[in-house]
Amino acid sequence: MEFLSGWFVPLLATVIVFGVVGAVLIVRAWPQAAQLSPEEREEMARAPMPALQKRAWWGLAIGGVTFMAITAILTTKGAAAYWENDDLRLFVVAIFLGGLFAYVAVVLLALVKEERDGSLDERDQAILRRAATAQSAAIIIALAAWLTALPKMFHSEGAVPVVYLYLMFGSVVLVHMIGQSVGILLGYWFAARHG
Repeated sequence: MEFLSGWFVPLLATVIVFGVVGAVLIVRAWPQAAQLSPEEREEMARAPMPALQKRAWWGLAIGGVTFMAITAILTTKGAAAYWENDDLRLFVVAIFLGGLFAYVAVVLLALVKEERDGSLDERDQAILRRAATAQSAAIIIALAAWLTALPKMFHSEGAVPVVYLYLMFGSVVLVHMIGQSVGILLGYWFAARHG
């Protein structure tokens, strides 16, 4: 029970509060239209998946796998080993850059091309604009988790080790990628129910 009285409970409470705030912002970002009829839902279910939605699934997979791989390495080896072992640090950075470049190649470059040639329809453009709400909420939650946990973890030392600043930056970049994909997928999910 001593674990729960330390830094875990405030961190969990902060993440829950920001999660609720993020969920409210996401729901408010999408206007509530009339529910679709069963025939309209069936027609939308038979429609092919839009290219933006496919890329969002790919972006979620790329960001999620990159985040989980780096998290698994850092939880097994530790932040101190990451900072002191050049080979481990370069390996983690290579995973991070690989995920970042894959995301740019699969999602962002195709999105820039589609925006330039005008192949995104009005629904895709509206979903893309509203995806920024989910992206912002995810970033705020990630920062709240870091900025609540780090002072609790290193309160007695009086300073946070520099390695955690690098890890915070990398995690926020990955959450930014994942948040955009989640926002796009939520947009299509709402569109399928509300037209």
